[in-house]
Amino acid sequence: MTPSIPSLAAALEQARREGVAPALSAVVLREGRCVHASCHGEIPAPAPRPLRPDDLFDVASLTKVMATATLAAQLVGEGRLELDRPVAAALPGFGGAGKEAITARHLLAHASGLAWWRPYHALALADPVARAAFLPSAARPGREGLRPAFLRGRALVREAVLAERPERPPGQQAVYSDPGFLALGFLLEACSGQPIARLAEERVFRPLGLGATFFLDGAEPAQVEAAAAGRAFAPTERCALRGEVSQGTVHDDTCWAMGGAAGHAGVFSTAREVASLGQAWLDAIHGRPAIVPAEVARAFAARDGTPGSTRALGWDTPSAEGSSLGARLGRAGRGAIGHLGFTGTSLWVDLERAVVVALLTNRVHPTRENERIRAFRPRFHDAVAEALGVG
Repeated sequence: MTPSIPSLAAALEQARREGVAPALSAVVLREGRCVHASCHGEIPAPAPRPLRPDDLFDVASLTKVMATATLAAQLVGEGRLELDRPVAAALPGFGGAGKEAITARHLLAHASGLAWWRPYHALALADPVARAAFLPSAARPGREGLRPAFLRGRALVREAVLAERPERPPGQQAVYSDPGFLALGFLLEACSGQPIARLAEERVFRPLGLGATFFLDGAEPAQVEAAAAGRAFAPTERCALRGEVSQGTVHDDTCWAMGGAAGHAGVFSTAREVASLGQAWLDAIHGRPAIVPAEVARAFAARDGTPGSTRALGWDTPSAEGSSLGARLGRAGRGAIGHLGFTGTSLWVDLERAVVVALLTNRVHPTRENERIRAFRPRFHDAVAEALGVG
């Protein structure tokens, strides 16, 4: 029988009724054991039905920790990536426009000086080949026919990221940066010689047994076909550019222009498997066998030295006030690491109490104007702490 804590199930169901999101799924682990799992709401298409635990969510920026930062930590452990070496030494073309001093550490800590966001998808919209990805669904080519558009879109975004000019010197200030993690994705590809989707599958998802966690990489149509077969996806936003509700296609437009796989977004998963990824990091930090070496995991979990920053390497840590983790978890001993996703997802790991909380929602369906998740996240994590007797 799947364990369920009544107070947490009630809080999630109340959130659904109050319009926090039309679909919510949560898993809580303690000491590696599942103490709560429940899902609430529905999948509306192709026919309405209740949400199931194996339904997939676009986890958005949880990609940054589930794939990109985890891969970076592995390559650091193997000596194939040096945190304090200039990125330009391993990623040809990155060193121009004032980026010569930016290191992998700066990218991971959001302290590179690069902008928080750029509309790179507009480059694809303006390109005669890449814009096919943004045609109305009825006029859009099939998966195989879209491959040239995605390859062209990926090349355009890569070129733009390499040409970016920082807004401030590296290490001066932490500003959350999608371009920074796009650059980090390209760096990992340069260090490994493999696309990030394949790298994550071979080195992270498959070794952890995460069979429902993947990128849907449109540059590999057969992989998309195999991964999506028989699976259901929680819908996200109605995309004006694509003229459709995104369901089983990535929400982020730049990631979509690249085919669905990038360093900043693109992963689909379930709450149970997101929690399993968090548990893998918890195991590593506590010195148990894991997919990241213990000393590297601890270095990545330590708060970065950038002035005023709460960021670790890839991860975030709880702020003194107003954290989405609430007021009780992560406030003792080793603290906590976590991350949020724009679509309404989050993963938090209390390192001292060995508690992992994965909360997945599609709060952007049908519109991103719904921001009730902001108030709900800390309430839910405080409810988890209450239920577990923490704090």
